[in-house]
Amino acid sequence: MPWFYRHIRQGDQLIHDTDGIELTDLDADRADALEGIRDILAEAIKRGNDVPLDDAIVITNKAGRELMTIPFIEALPPRLRGAA
Repeated sequence: MPWFYRHIRQGDQLIHDTDGIELTDLDADRADALEGIRDILAEAIKRGNDVPLDDAIVITNKAGRELMTIPFIEALPPRLRGAA
């Protein structure tokens, strides 16, 4: 199974994932990453912090090649995306 690395882009800064995760394919990693984004957003809301909708997850393979970028706003339900 392939390894995926999820780096977090906050503005111009990229926080590197050095551990990675082994999943069946990119679709499975995308679904899992969206769950993780929702957890981050929920925690920010619970704490009364700003919600980091401008952040993104950048998924790369083991070689560091970018495979996909998922803006945090994509984790919101469609009706809330338009309001954000």
